[in-house]
Amino acid sequence: IKLSNSCLIRALIYFAFLSGGIAFLLMRNKATMEAKAEQPPSLAISVRAQVAEEQNISENLDINGVLQANNEVPVIAETQGRVVRVYASLGERVHAGSALVRVDTTLKYSALLFAKSTFDKTKKDLDRLEALRKENNASESELEGAQLAFQNAKSQFIAAERQFSDALIKSPISGTVVERPVNIGTMVIPGTPVATVVDISTLKLKANLPEQDVLRLRVGDNVKVIADIYPSVQFSGKVAFISVRGNEAHSYPIEVVLSNNTQHPLKSGMSARLIRESNTSRKALIIPRLAVLGSTKEPSVYVLEQANGKTLAKRRSIELGKENGTNIEVRSGLKLGERVIIAGQNNARDGVEVIVQ
Repeated sequence: IKLSNSCLIRALIYFAFLSGGIAFLLMRNKATMEAKAEQPPSLAISVRAQVAEEQNISENLDINGVLQANNEVPVIAETQGRVVRVYASLGERVHAGSALVRVDTTLKYSALLFAKSTFDKTKKDLDRLEALRKENNASESELEGAQLAFQNAKSQFIAAERQFSDALIKSPISGTVVERPVNIGTMVIPGTPVATVVDISTLKLKANLPEQDVLRLRVGDNVKVIADIYPSVQFSGKVAFISVRGNEAHSYPIEVVLSNNTQHPLKSGMSARLIRESNTSRKALIIPRLAVLGSTKEPSVYVLEQANGKTLAKRRSIELGKENGTNIEVRSGLKLGERVIIAGQNNARDGVEVIVQ
């Protein structure tokens, strides 16, 4: 029994030393890893850079936008019932007033006949009492009662006539049917969309005009429009709208109206550009568009600076101007001759050492 207790004590002492050694090693490894994590990386990041330089840029306006139909109307049911006839197919050209869908009119026609008969009777009663009143054979109150009955019958007849007329749903404009979500047997209620008609005989180019160019155009100005699908064809457009309120990117919505062309037909949704040519140019500080980080609202670049014999990447906010091909103008935040990173900036951090290739 004494030998067993001695062995147990030695085993416990050995286990305690072993546990302490393991704990010590774990703590030392953790401290070493934390120390390494706190140390800055010793390898510099490889980047490419380009000098900010002055170039002559034209005062031409070249704004990207999207063509949309000048008139697109969702046709809504104003009555309730089951669709019994469909007149227009998808892609079909319709005229203003053309029938698109007919809703069941049985009950509506019955209500119309009843309202018409009531209207005719009250009209005859009113005519008779007016004649009797002229001969003093009817009282004033009897005449007023007949007039009130006639007005009520007239309003009910007008409502019944309108409900019967609404059963035939017509297109309010001339155009092409691009949506028709109902078919024969579909139940509709007031507010149910039955079709969408688009008129593309006239189109509008919707774009966003940069803040620095917004005062260069006025409503009524003639401009050129070039669709991406016809790069060599110029369409004549007229500025129809310039918003007085800019968005968060400091640009202003603009609309240019142009006529469609049978020789070079355009469709809603196509990409196009607004062109306004100018004979003047100016000098501007230019950098590659690839150098710009962030959004157009808060753009920035990495500028190379020398410190203690090392080349460092310093992030700097800038203000952008006109785009010029693959380059872009810098209005403020950068000086002529400074070098900006154009490749590898996604791996850079503010103040990190870099190697310029």
